[in-house]
Amino acid sequence: MKKKIVFLLSWTLMSMQLCAQVNPKPGFVITNNGDTIRGVIDFRTNERLAKQCDFWAAGETKGETYKPGDIEGFRFDNGGKYFVTRRLNVTGTPELYFAEFMVQGMMNLYCVAYNQDEYFFFEREDGEMAQLTKRAFFTSASIHEQSSRVEEQREQYGKVKLLLKDSWKAAEEIKGGDVSRKQLVNAVRDYHKDVCTDGSSCMVYEYNEKSDGPKNHFKAIAGYSYYTHERTAYQTLEDENYSGSTFEAGLGFETELERVTKGGALELCVVYSPQASFKHHTMVRGGHESSYTIYKKARCMGSIGLLKRYGKGKIVPLIRVGGFYVLHLGNKEERYYMSKMIVDKDWEQTNHFGAYIGGGVEMALGKHAARLHADLFKSLESSGKGNMMKFGVTAEYVL
Repeated sequence: MKKKIVFLLSWTLMSMQLCAQVNPKPGFVITNNGDTIRGVIDFRTNERLAKQCDFWAAGETKGETYKPGDIEGFRFDNGGKYFVTRRLNVTGTPELYFAEFMVQGMMNLYCVAYNQDEYFFFEREDGEMAQLTKRAFFTSASIHEQSSRVEEQREQYGKVKLLLKDSWKAAEEIKGGDVSRKQLVNAVRDYHKDVCTDGSSCMVYEYNEKSDGPKNHFKAIAGYSYYTHERTAYQTLEDENYSGSTFEAGLGFETELERVTKGGALELCVVYSPQASFKHHTMVRGGHESSYTIYKKARCMGSIGLLKRYGKGKIVPLIRVGGFYVLHLGNKEERYYMSKMIVDKDWEQTNHFGAYIGGGVEMALGKHAARLHADLFKSLESSGKGNMMKFGVTAEYVL
């Protein structure tokens, strides 16, 4: 069963990646002759946009894929991101990239996303340039490589401060440690305030922080679930199959992954089910009537996973896959034989973890959405700790 669950999870994740589709946003490209062509651009990750621009001109069904140098640049509408072709040294050899304009003015600031890292380039109006690298949080670099990177960063900070020397405030804002887009844009903005003497800001373009942020949603959850193969906190019988049903309610949070996969989202959910009874019957060897055990408990379950919607329209199908952790509360076990209670005990909290997979539909309701989906949850712990399976039908209202 575990192999089947792992296979289903792997298959779902691969299918979500293969069916990524496009994420079209209105914008325009700037040709090498300076002309602008309006249309839609596939809005993907910064790393992908640094390598290519997938563009569909207005009124055209056939798209074009532009590489750095094929066009001067491209830009998304409504204060969106702006990329231009620049030859920059990211890997040790100068190459052409679509560099994202963070600031355009007397001091330009570009950013190139490459291999999980971000490379920032400060370019003064006289052509003098300095670089600052923001390494990814997760890295497989060796201790020697880490030491070299610390030295590299120290040298880079010194060169950037020297380039910004005409603005004491801007130079002071460039400090070691965390390098954020907002911090660097603020420093270059202060540079322009100090060096512009004609009363203007001297800034033609400035990065909008909201252009990078994903959309987030909260949701209300209600459902009904049937549990089977439940195991009690203290189970001495060979037959482990306890079954029963319960209502559930909870809250969830989603962040969209449209730039990674169209219709994708990362979801976190917490649901609670009040105390419910699960009954188990077995014939005691040599007995005259069956013995039965009543197991009572409440549950609090947290889950994290991926959600993928397919197609367009008011009603679309969806799939879900992820992992969960369940905490059992108020474990109580009662066992009866010949109408007499022979066990009456309260147990400490128990827990287990596993994986889930499911599918359903989503219906758009203006800016909100309603969902209905069915899911299979399966414990992935050893059989000695429980083989719980849960079949649930859940309704969600996404804000």
